[in-house]
Amino acid sequence: MDYQYIDSNAQLAEFCGKINNAGYCAIDTEFVREKTYYAVLALIQVASEKHMACIDPLTIDNFDPFIALIQNRELIKVFHSPSQDLEILFQRFSCMPQPVFDTQLAAAVLGYDHQIGYADLVNQITGIKLEKKHTRANWSRRPLAEDEINYAMDDVRYLLPVYQTLKTELEDKKRYAWIEKDLLAMTSVSNYQIETADLWRRLKGVQKLRGVELQIARHLCQWREQMAQQINLPRRWVVKDDLIIEIARLKPSKVIDLDSIRDVNEKFIEKHGDRILAIVAVAQNTPTSKWPQHDVKQSLSTPQQALGDCLMALCRIIAEDNQIAVATLATRKDIDSLITDRKNSRLSQGWRFSLAGEKLLNFLHGQSALSVSDEQIRLSPLG
Repeated sequence: MDYQYIDSNAQLAEFCGKINNAGYCAIDTEFVREKTYYAVLALIQVASEKHMACIDPLTIDNFDPFIALIQNRELIKVFHSPSQDLEILFQRFSCMPQPVFDTQLAAAVLGYDHQIGYADLVNQITGIKLEKKHTRANWSRRPLAEDEINYAMDDVRYLLPVYQTLKTELEDKKRYAWIEKDLLAMTSVSNYQIETADLWRRLKGVQKLRGVELQIARHLCQWREQMAQQINLPRRWVVKDDLIIEIARLKPSKVIDLDSIRDVNEKFIEKHGDRILAIVAVAQNTPTSKWPQHDVKQSLSTPQQALGDCLMALCRIIAEDNQIAVATLATRKDIDSLITDRKNSRLSQGWRFSLAGEKLLNFLHGQSALSVSDEQIRLSPLG
């Protein structure tokens, strides 16, 4: 199918009108984010069964028809591993596509490789081998070469045949319900809103800090986030993680203290020195009850670790019996959570509970036992 290159408001409105009642469409995006805080949306690729377009967001200023399209609840938006696409669409248009279908998630519960890439999935389902030569293209450059656009269009050109195959398999195996809750969760706006109070947790080296040092780091991270947003530059270009760690550790109160820190130069002090010193002072004057703390990881006892090994072995058997990757069903973290915090484990919810969690809980409650037959581990009911 040939694609249409859309670079005007009128073309976009006409195209959206053509596919609005298609029932489903494939969507992908190309973006650039290396030099900015906010990703620059550079291309939007959209395909229905009859129409396909490469939309140029750098030349269009009225996206109302497209916003209406992605919010049309009668039109399923098909993506592959859509977290970044959804983040960027939400950032750009202040709305979330609804409803969505994720081919990577669907593939995972159908026995394909865990977190399978788009090219591999296309190859396994259609036999087509996709090119990978433009993975590092600068999508914001204009004009784009024809082969670059064709490469981008491949991300939706084969997505609908993949979707149709996976949808049929899900229905045949009665597994569509397994992914419905996860698909809905993907489009929760809270996934793409930044909690600035928790940014300190992402700092490289934050485990070295304690007490008021963590409070200073938290305040500095919040300030850095605001600055990065205001000037639209990557966080690390405002202040690097290791510098935040060092400032929090040294707790400077005067300019001379800042000047003694490696990698702090006169220009940095002139630009940010007073503000940083004020932030450190405010953080140090905060009541200790408000200081953040590291999460205390609950260590499993030796018997609990052995129990976890048994549950993991059972998960491998259940996954193999149902022809899905064990990592899709449960990770060791999920198993440990089931032992220590059963209500909040993923294995206590949804399809994972129906498939495995209920069996594992029966074992934990002493209602079943492991047995070995023909070199195979099995779970046998007691009583």
